[in-house]
Amino acid sequence: MQPGNNRNKASNRAPATWESSVRGLMLGLALGDAIGSRRSDIPGSGMLEAGAATQLAAWTAEGLMRTATRYGGHVVANPTDVLKYAYQRWALLRGAQPTAMDWHPLIESDHLATRGWLIDVPAMSQVRGSSPATMKALTSEAPTASAGCQALLRSLPIAALYRQSSMDGIYAFASAAASLTHDDGTRNAPTGFAVQLAAACLQSESFQTAFDAAIGHGVPGGLDRQIDLLIDEGMAQPCVPELLERLAPDKTAASALSGGIYVALSFPDLDTVDEALEFAGWAPDGDSVAAVAGAFLGAVHGFEAIPTSLGSRLELGWVMDALARDLARQSTGNQAGDGWKGDGYDDPLDPWWDTKYPGV
Repeated sequence: MQPGNNRNKASNRAPATWESSVRGLMLGLALGDAIGSRRSDIPGSGMLEAGAATQLAAWTAEGLMRTATRYGGHVVANPTDVLKYAYQRWALLRGAQPTAMDWHPLIESDHLATRGWLIDVPAMSQVRGSSPATMKALTSEAPTASAGCQALLRSLPIAALYRQSSMDGIYAFASAAASLTHDDGTRNAPTGFAVQLAAACLQSESFQTAFDAAIGHGVPGGLDRQIDLLIDEGMAQPCVPELLERLAPDKTAASALSGGIYVALSFPDLDTVDEALEFAGWAPDGDSVAAVAGAFLGAVHGFEAIPTSLGSRLELGWVMDALARDLARQSTGNQAGDGWKGDGYDDPLDPWWDTKYPGV
């Protein structure tokens, strides 16, 4: 990418930095989740409440960084156990009564060394939205037979691990993370492809380029029909509410993916993110479609594309941004050192890392 700046220009057209793109992904997801079903009925002031997808995506980011602490930064291809405990913290804050034997949301609830910071954010304990398949799986230790969208939405932050792995690596890790709670009969192919596409967005200057790159890498079986429809009709007929309803008819992961792609194709520009999220509201499950589209567009354009009048009112905006900054840094240099607290090897780059993200 060629460097650039916005001096003496009406708007900046230089490529987003890596950190800005990761921040854009996280904040775009959260904003879409908050306003996607409202269409034009968005209040002019006041807080925009976070949904369950935002909370779960935050726990994903936290779990990824705890995993980095535990395994010395080599996140992809390691077990998803630490990530599972992060999702258990989401359930714990909702009053879950587990029947699972492998239930370790907190090793020592009052011990700072293993508690981390995210669990003490007041808004994370607010019950926003629902994810019954996730809750059932976490409390019974068995994936729920479900193709619901929450497994996909919460997995999108995994895209930032691309710099430490490969497209195939993040596909496998994202599918495994989704399979902790959801069994959709396809090994969560929509989630794997969505995370690959999000990773392509983080490295591209346009959504079209990212979409072409993801398709070029390969479309998993079961998604061929949706992708063909997007290519044949979606790219030729942008901004058609009836087509969006046909592409994203329900609350499944496949619908959220197809709808999110169509919205991003319809509103690809830096200065139309608000219009994209408003258009997503025409889908029957507008918040899931908007969350996916917001993540894709935020990843392409960077957090600067998030409308200030909306992003500044996000209930978990600061939380998602703080997590995104740390995730961006971890994906370019292991902040935890070579093992928890260094363990005699490389010292942590961030001396507070293992307090913020203990390896449990």
